[in-house]
Amino acid sequence: MKPIKLGVVLLLLLNLTGCWSKIELDQLTFIFGMYIDVGKEPGTVEVSINAPLPNRLMSSTPAGGSQGKSYSLVTKTASTITDAIILIQKDLSRRLDISHIKVIVIGKEYAARGIYELLEWTKRQPELPIGTYIMAAPGKAKQIARLSAIFEQLPDQVLRNFSELNLTYATTIRNCLQAEANNMGYAMNYLSFGENPDEMEQGKPVQWAGVQGVMLFNKMKMKDTLSGADSRALSWAAGDLAGHIALPMYTVKWEEDSKGKASALFYNNSVSHSVKMTGEGPVFYIKLKGKASITLFRDNGAENAIDHSGTIKRNLEERVTADVRRAIRKTQEAGADVLQLGMLLEWNHPKEWRKLKEKWDEYYAKEAEIRVTADFSIDDFGASK
Repeated sequence: MKPIKLGVVLLLLLNLTGCWSKIELDQLTFIFGMYIDVGKEPGTVEVSINAPLPNRLMSSTPAGGSQGKSYSLVTKTASTITDAIILIQKDLSRRLDISHIKVIVIGKEYAARGIYELLEWTKRQPELPIGTYIMAAPGKAKQIARLSAIFEQLPDQVLRNFSELNLTYATTIRNCLQAEANNMGYAMNYLSFGENPDEMEQGKPVQWAGVQGVMLFNKMKMKDTLSGADSRALSWAAGDLAGHIALPMYTVKWEEDSKGKASALFYNNSVSHSVKMTGEGPVFYIKLKGKASITLFRDNGAENAIDHSGTIKRNLEERVTADVRRAIRKTQEAGADVLQLGMLLEWNHPKEWRKLKEKWDEYYAKEAEIRVTADFSIDDFGASK
Protein backbone atom coordinates (compact mmCIF):
# COMPACT_ATOMS: atom_id res chain seq x y z
CA MET A 1 0.00 0.00 0.00
CA LYS A 2 2.85 2.41 0.77
CA PRO A 3 4.19 2.39 -2.84
CA ILE A 4 0.66 3.09 -4.12
CA LYS A 5 0.17 5.99 -1.71
CA LEU A 6 3.59 7.36 -2.58
CA GLY A 7 2.74 7.20 -6.30
CA VAL A 8 -0.53 9.08 -5.74
CA VAL A 9 1.28 11.79 -3.79
CA LEU A 10 3.86 12.17 -6.56
CA LEU A 11 1.13 12.51 -9.18
CA LEU A 12 -0.57 15.23 -7.15
CA LEU A 13 2.73 17.06 -6.77
CA LEU A 14 3.32 16.97 -10.52
CA ASN A 15 0.02 18.80 -11.03
CA LEU A 16 1.35 21.66 -8.91
CA THR A 17 4.41 22.33 -11.06
CA GLY A 18 2.61 24.84 -13.33
CA CYS A 19 3.16 25.45 -17.05
CA TRP A 20 6.85 25.49 -17.93
CA SER A 21 6.27 27.00 -21.37
CA LYS A 22 3.95 29.86 -20.35
CA ILE A 23 4.34 33.36 -21.76
CA GLU A 24 2.91 36.30 -19.85
CA LEU A 25 0.42 38.52 -21.69
CA ASP A 26 2.59 41.59 -21.18
CA GLN A 27 5.28 39.83 -23.23
CA LEU A 28 3.06 39.43 -26.31
CA THR A 29 2.00 41.67 -29.19
CA PHE A 30 -1.30 40.50 -30.67
CA ILE A 31 -1.68 41.02 -34.41
CA PHE A 32 -5.27 41.97 -35.17
CA GLY A 33 -4.85 43.02 -38.80
CA MET A 34 -2.41 42.08 -41.58
CA TYR A 35 -1.93 43.93 -44.87
CA ILE A 36 -0.14 42.37 -47.85
CA ASP A 37 1.28 44.34 -50.78
CA VAL A 38 3.76 43.90 -53.60
CA GLY A 39 7.21 45.19 -52.60
CA LYS A 40 9.05 47.94 -54.49
CA GLU A 41 11.79 45.53 -55.54
CA PRO A 42 10.87 42.73 -57.98
CA GLY A 43 10.05 39.44 -56.27
CA THR A 44 9.43 40.98 -52.84
CA VAL A 45 6.36 41.29 -50.64
CA GLU A 46 5.49 44.10 -48.24
CA VAL A 47 3.82 43.01 -45.01
CA SER A 48 2.23 45.40 -42.53
CA ILE A 49 0.76 44.44 -39.18
CA ASN A 50 -1.77 46.27 -37.08
CA ALA A 51 -1.51 45.70 -33.32
CA PRO A 52 -3.13 47.40 -30.30
CA LEU A 53 -1.07 49.42 -27.82
CA PRO A 54 -2.19 48.21 -24.38
CA ASN A 55 -0.81 51.28 -22.62
CA ARG A 56 -3.17 53.48 -24.69
CA LEU A 57 -6.08 51.11 -25.25
CA MET A 58 -8.48 52.35 -22.57
CA SER A 59 -12.25 52.04 -22.83
CA SER A 60 -12.64 55.56 -21.44
CA THR A 61 -10.32 57.08 -24.05
CA PRO A 62 -11.57 57.29 -27.65
CA ALA A 63 -9.29 56.07 -30.43
CA GLY A 64 -7.03 58.85 -31.65
CA GLY A 65 -7.67 60.92 -28.52
CA SER A 66 -5.22 63.08 -26.62
CA GLN A 67 -3.04 60.09 -25.86
CA GLY A 68 -2.56 59.35 -29.56
CA LYS A 69 -3.57 56.31 -31.56
CA SER A 70 -4.37 53.14 -29.65
CA TYR A 71 -2.69 50.93 -32.26
CA SER A 72 0.55 50.68 -34.19
CA LEU A 73 1.39 49.90 -37.81
CA VAL A 74 4.72 48.24 -38.62
CA THR A 75 5.80 47.49 -42.20
CA LYS A 76 8.66 45.39 -43.56
CA THR A 77 9.61 44.14 -47.03
CA ALA A 78 11.26 40.81 -47.76
CA SER A 79 11.31 38.00 -50.29
CA THR A 80 8.59 36.04 -48.45
CA ILE A 81 5.82 36.74 -45.96
CA THR A 82 7.61 34.73 -43.28
CA ASP A 83 10.85 36.69 -43.74
CA ALA A 84 8.96 39.98 -43.51
CA ILE A 85 7.29 38.93 -40.25
CA ILE A 86 10.67 37.92 -38.81
CA LEU A 87 12.00 41.40 -39.68
CA ILE A 88 9.01 42.96 -37.93
CA GLN A 89 9.67 40.79 -34.87
CA LYS A 90 13.25 42.04 -34.66
CA ASP A 91 12.00 45.61 -34.25
CA LEU A 92 9.54 44.81 -31.48
CA SER A 93 10.10 44.40 -27.75
CA ARG A 94 7.34 41.79 -27.48
CA ARG A 95 6.73 38.44 -29.15
CA LEU A 96 4.27 38.47 -32.06
CA ASP A 97 1.12 36.39 -31.73
CA ILE A 98 -1.23 35.80 -34.70
CA SER A 99 -3.81 33.67 -32.89
CA HIS A 100 -6.12 36.70 -32.50
CA ILE A 101 -5.91 38.03 -36.05
CA LYS A 102 -9.26 39.34 -37.32
CA VAL A 103 -8.71 40.41 -40.91
CA ILE A 104 -6.23 40.17 -43.79
CA VAL A 105 -6.28 42.82 -46.52
CA ILE A 106 -4.50 42.33 -49.86
CA GLY A 107 -3.51 45.09 -52.26
CA LYS A 108 -4.93 45.15 -55.79
CA GLU A 109 -1.54 44.64 -57.46
CA TYR A 110 -0.76 41.73 -55.14
CA ALA A 111 -4.16 40.18 -55.95
CA ALA A 112 -3.52 40.55 -59.69
CA ARG A 113 -0.16 38.78 -59.39
CA GLY A 114 -1.66 35.97 -57.33
CA ILE A 115 -2.18 35.14 -53.66
CA TYR A 116 -0.61 31.67 -53.77
CA GLU A 117 2.08 32.47 -51.19
CA LEU A 118 -0.46 33.98 -48.78
CA LEU A 119 -2.74 30.94 -48.88
CA GLU A 120 0.20 28.57 -48.53
CA TRP A 121 1.43 30.55 -45.54
CA THR A 122 -2.00 30.41 -43.86
CA LYS A 123 -2.13 26.62 -44.31
CA ARG A 124 1.16 26.24 -42.43
CA GLN A 125 0.25 28.43 -39.47
CA PRO A 126 -1.75 26.24 -37.04
CA GLU A 127 -2.27 29.15 -34.67
CA LEU A 128 -3.88 31.34 -37.35
CA PRO A 129 -7.71 31.13 -37.29
CA ILE A 130 -8.97 29.98 -40.70
CA GLY A 131 -12.10 31.98 -39.96
CA THR A 132 -10.07 35.18 -40.46
CA TYR A 133 -11.82 37.53 -42.90
CA ILE A 134 -10.01 38.42 -46.11
CA MET A 135 -10.72 41.39 -48.38
CA ALA A 136 -9.06 43.45 -51.11
CA ALA A 137 -7.98 47.09 -51.28
CA PRO A 138 -8.32 49.37 -54.32
CA GLY A 139 -4.63 50.33 -54.11
CA LYS A 140 -2.06 49.55 -51.43
CA ALA A 141 -3.43 47.41 -48.62
CA LYS A 142 -1.51 49.26 -45.92
CA GLN A 143 -3.39 52.46 -46.78
CA ILE A 144 -6.52 50.80 -45.40
CA ALA A 145 -4.72 50.34 -42.07
CA ARG A 146 -4.61 54.14 -41.72
CA LEU A 147 -8.39 54.53 -41.70
CA SER A 148 -9.86 56.53 -38.85
CA ALA A 149 -11.69 54.16 -36.51
CA ILE A 150 -14.37 56.69 -35.58
CA PHE A 151 -16.89 54.24 -34.14
CA GLU A 152 -14.38 51.60 -33.02
CA GLN A 153 -11.04 51.50 -31.25
CA LEU A 154 -9.04 49.73 -33.96
CA PRO A 155 -9.14 49.75 -37.80
CA ASP A 156 -9.42 45.95 -37.96
CA GLN A 157 -12.66 46.16 -35.96
CA VAL A 158 -14.14 48.39 -38.66
CA LEU A 159 -13.07 45.97 -41.42
CA ARG A 160 -14.33 42.95 -39.50
CA ASN A 161 -17.73 44.60 -39.07
CA PHE A 162 -18.02 45.06 -42.84
CA SER A 163 -18.05 41.28 -43.15
CA GLU A 164 -20.00 40.43 -40.01
CA LEU A 165 -22.78 42.85 -40.96
CA ASN A 166 -22.96 41.12 -44.38
CA LEU A 167 -22.79 44.37 -46.36
CA THR A 168 -21.93 42.15 -49.34
CA TYR A 169 -19.53 39.26 -48.77
CA ALA A 170 -18.04 37.66 -45.66
CA THR A 171 -15.17 35.71 -47.19
CA THR A 172 -12.74 33.94 -44.87
CA ILE A 173 -9.45 32.14 -45.35
CA ARG A 174 -11.43 28.90 -45.02
CA ASN A 175 -13.64 29.86 -48.00
CA CYS A 176 -10.60 30.57 -50.17
CA LEU A 177 -8.83 27.34 -49.24
CA GLN A 178 -11.94 25.23 -49.85
CA ALA A 179 -12.54 26.85 -53.23
CA GLU A 180 -8.91 26.39 -54.30
CA ALA A 181 -8.94 22.76 -53.17
CA ASN A 182 -11.91 22.15 -55.49
CA ASN A 183 -10.58 24.32 -58.36
CA MET A 184 -13.49 26.73 -58.02
CA GLY A 185 -13.62 30.52 -58.04
CA TYR A 186 -14.47 32.80 -55.11
CA ALA A 187 -15.17 36.44 -54.34
CA MET A 188 -14.26 38.82 -51.54
CA ASN A 189 -15.14 42.35 -50.48
CA TYR A 190 -13.50 45.06 -52.57
CA LEU A 191 -12.94 48.10 -50.36
CA SER A 192 -12.99 51.81 -51.09
CA PHE A 193 -10.74 54.34 -49.40
CA GLY A 194 -10.45 58.12 -49.26
CA GLU A 195 -10.50 61.28 -47.17
CA ASN A 196 -13.52 62.99 -45.69
CA PRO A 197 -12.55 66.69 -45.57
CA ASP A 198 -15.73 67.55 -43.65
CA GLU A 199 -14.48 65.70 -40.56
CA MET A 200 -11.18 66.27 -38.81
CA GLU A 201 -9.23 64.14 -36.36
CA GLN A 202 -6.16 65.56 -34.62
CA GLY A 203 -6.10 68.36 -37.19
CA LYS A 204 -6.15 65.99 -40.20
CA PRO A 205 -8.97 64.89 -42.51
CA VAL A 206 -10.62 61.63 -41.49
CA GLN A 207 -9.49 58.59 -43.54
CA TRP A 208 -12.64 56.74 -44.53
CA ALA A 209 -13.07 53.16 -45.79
CA GLY A 210 -16.09 51.33 -47.14
CA VAL A 211 -17.16 48.50 -49.45
CA GLN A 212 -17.49 49.43 -53.13
CA GLY A 213 -18.02 45.94 -54.57
CA VAL A 214 -16.42 42.52 -54.79
CA MET A 215 -13.25 41.15 -56.36
CA LEU A 216 -13.44 37.90 -58.34
CA PHE A 217 -10.74 35.22 -58.10
CA ASN A 218 -9.90 32.08 -59.99
CA LYS A 219 -6.75 29.96 -59.60
CA MET A 220 -5.51 32.34 -56.88
CA LYS A 221 -5.51 35.42 -59.15
CA MET A 222 -7.81 38.39 -59.41
CA LYS A 223 -9.92 38.18 -62.56
CA ASP A 224 -12.20 41.20 -62.28
CA THR A 225 -14.11 43.48 -59.92
CA LEU A 226 -17.84 44.14 -59.71
CA SER A 227 -19.55 47.39 -58.73
CA GLY A 228 -21.99 47.85 -55.87
CA ALA A 229 -25.19 46.85 -57.68
CA ASP A 230 -23.64 43.79 -59.31
CA SER A 231 -21.89 42.73 -56.11
CA ARG A 232 -25.15 43.02 -54.17
CA ALA A 233 -26.90 40.80 -56.71
CA LEU A 234 -24.05 38.29 -56.73
CA SER A 235 -23.95 38.05 -52.95
CA TRP A 236 -27.68 37.26 -52.91
CA ALA A 237 -27.12 34.51 -55.48
CA ALA A 238 -24.12 33.17 -53.51
CA GLY A 239 -26.09 32.50 -50.33
CA ASP A 240 -24.06 30.21 -48.09
CA LEU A 241 -20.93 30.84 -50.15
CA ALA A 242 -20.04 33.80 -47.90
CA GLY A 243 -22.98 35.83 -49.23
CA HIS A 244 -26.21 36.60 -47.31
CA ILE A 245 -26.52 40.30 -48.04
CA ALA A 246 -28.28 42.16 -45.23
CA LEU A 247 -31.47 44.16 -45.87
CA PRO A 248 -31.26 44.79 -49.63
CA MET A 249 -33.40 47.68 -50.86
CA TYR A 250 -34.86 47.91 -54.37
CA THR A 251 -36.96 50.61 -56.03
CA VAL A 252 -39.14 49.77 -59.04
CA LYS A 253 -41.23 51.89 -61.40
CA TRP A 254 -44.16 51.04 -63.65
CA GLU A 255 -46.12 52.76 -66.39
CA GLU A 256 -49.30 50.82 -67.09
CA ASP A 257 -52.43 52.86 -66.53
CA SER A 258 -50.48 55.37 -64.48
CA LYS A 259 -46.97 56.26 -63.43
CA GLY A 260 -45.87 54.93 -60.08
CA LYS A 261 -42.96 53.66 -58.06
CA ALA A 262 -42.34 51.70 -54.89
CA SER A 263 -39.38 50.88 -52.68
CA ALA A 264 -39.10 47.49 -51.01
CA LEU A 265 -36.83 46.53 -48.13
CA PHE A 266 -36.13 42.80 -47.98
CA TYR A 267 -35.90 41.66 -44.37
CA ASN A 268 -35.52 38.03 -45.45
CA ASN A 269 -33.69 36.68 -48.49
CA SER A 270 -32.40 33.26 -49.50
CA VAL A 271 -31.39 31.26 -52.56
CA SER A 272 -31.41 27.65 -53.72
CA HIS A 273 -29.16 26.07 -56.37
CA SER A 274 -29.97 23.01 -58.44
CA VAL A 275 -28.80 21.33 -61.64
CA LYS A 276 -30.59 19.11 -64.15
CA MET A 277 -29.17 17.13 -67.04
CA THR A 278 -30.60 17.68 -70.52
CA GLY A 279 -29.70 16.38 -73.94
CA GLU A 280 -27.53 19.46 -74.49
CA GLY A 281 -25.76 19.27 -71.13
CA PRO A 282 -26.28 20.51 -67.57
CA VAL A 283 -28.69 23.36 -66.85
CA PHE A 284 -28.22 25.25 -63.60
CA TYR A 285 -31.16 26.80 -61.75
CA ILE A 286 -30.83 29.62 -59.24
CA LYS A 287 -34.04 30.45 -57.40
CA LEU A 288 -34.17 33.61 -55.30
CA LYS A 289 -36.64 33.97 -52.46
CA GLY A 290 -37.45 37.00 -50.35
CA LYS A 291 -39.93 38.74 -48.08
CA ALA A 292 -40.21 42.50 -48.32
CA SER A 293 -41.77 45.52 -46.67
CA ILE A 294 -42.89 48.49 -48.76
CA THR A 295 -41.16 51.62 -47.50
CA LEU A 296 -42.29 53.98 -50.30
CA PHE A 297 -45.33 54.02 -52.58
CA ARG A 298 -46.42 56.64 -55.09
CA ASP A 299 -48.98 56.27 -57.83
CA ASN A 300 -51.20 58.73 -59.61
CA GLY A 301 -53.95 56.24 -60.31
CA ALA A 302 -54.32 54.38 -57.03
CA GLU A 303 -54.65 55.44 -53.44
CA ASN A 304 -53.59 52.16 -51.86
CA ALA A 305 -50.31 50.31 -52.31
CA ILE A 306 -52.09 47.00 -51.83
CA ASP A 307 -54.05 47.65 -55.04
CA HIS A 308 -50.75 47.40 -56.92
CA SER A 309 -49.27 44.48 -54.95
CA GLY A 310 -49.18 42.24 -58.03
CA THR A 311 -47.48 44.94 -60.11
CA ILE A 312 -44.92 45.67 -57.41
CA LYS A 313 -44.17 41.98 -56.88
CA ARG A 314 -43.73 41.34 -60.62
CA ASN A 315 -41.48 44.37 -61.10
CA LEU A 316 -39.34 43.42 -58.11
CA GLU A 317 -38.87 39.88 -59.41
CA GLU A 318 -37.93 41.15 -62.86
CA ARG A 319 -35.54 43.75 -61.46
CA VAL A 320 -33.67 41.41 -59.12
CA THR A 321 -33.43 38.52 -61.59
CA ALA A 322 -32.09 40.92 -64.24
CA ASP A 323 -29.43 42.17 -61.80
CA VAL A 324 -28.43 38.62 -60.84
CA ARG A 325 -28.25 37.50 -64.48
CA ARG A 326 -26.03 40.46 -65.30
CA ALA A 327 -23.72 39.76 -62.36
CA ILE A 328 -23.44 36.06 -63.23
CA ARG A 329 -22.74 36.92 -66.86
CA LYS A 330 -19.82 39.08 -65.69
CA THR A 331 -18.41 36.19 -63.66
CA GLN A 332 -18.61 34.06 -66.81
CA GLU A 333 -16.78 36.73 -68.78
CA ALA A 334 -14.11 36.71 -66.08
CA GLY A 335 -13.97 32.91 -66.10
CA ALA A 336 -14.52 32.73 -62.34
CA ASP A 337 -17.14 30.26 -61.10
CA VAL A 338 -17.65 32.05 -57.79
CA LEU A 339 -21.04 30.38 -57.27
CA GLN A 340 -19.16 27.06 -57.46
CA LEU A 341 -21.68 25.48 -59.81
CA GLY A 342 -19.00 22.99 -60.83
CA MET A 343 -19.10 21.49 -57.34
CA LEU A 344 -22.90 21.31 -57.57
CA LEU A 345 -22.55 19.35 -60.82
CA GLU A 346 -19.97 17.02 -59.26
CA TRP A 347 -22.22 16.26 -56.28
CA ASN A 348 -25.31 15.51 -58.37
CA HIS A 349 -23.89 14.16 -61.65
CA PRO A 350 -20.35 12.87 -61.08
CA LYS A 351 -20.13 11.13 -64.46
CA GLU A 352 -20.92 14.33 -66.34
CA TRP A 353 -18.47 16.24 -64.12
CA ARG A 354 -15.64 13.89 -65.04
CA LYS A 355 -16.22 14.80 -68.69
CA LEU A 356 -16.13 18.54 -68.02
CA LYS A 357 -13.64 18.73 -65.16
CA GLU A 358 -10.51 19.40 -67.21
CA LYS A 359 -12.16 22.13 -69.29
CA TRP A 360 -14.54 23.53 -66.69
CA ASP A 361 -13.19 27.09 -66.72
CA GLU A 362 -13.72 27.37 -70.47
CA TYR A 363 -17.07 25.60 -70.33
CA TYR A 364 -18.34 27.87 -67.55
CA ALA A 365 -17.23 30.97 -69.43
CA LYS A 366 -18.72 30.08 -72.83
CA GLU A 367 -21.30 27.31 -72.56
CA ALA A 368 -22.79 27.01 -69.07
CA GLU A 369 -26.55 27.64 -69.11
CA ILE A 370 -27.73 29.34 -65.93
CA ARG A 371 -31.39 30.17 -65.36
CA VAL A 372 -32.43 32.63 -62.66
CA THR A 373 -35.94 32.90 -61.20
CA ALA A 374 -37.44 34.72 -58.24
CA ASP A 375 -40.36 34.17 -55.88
CA PHE A 376 -41.01 37.16 -53.63
CA SER A 377 -43.77 38.03 -51.20
CA ILE A 378 -44.76 41.44 -49.85
CA ASP A 379 -45.70 41.01 -46.22
CA ASP A 380 -45.98 44.61 -45.07
CA PHE A 381 -47.44 47.67 -46.82
CA GLY A 382 -46.97 49.96 -43.84
CA ALA A 383 -49.61 51.69 -41.73
CA SER A 384 -51.31 53.04 -44.86
CA LYS A 385 -52.25 50.30 -47.31
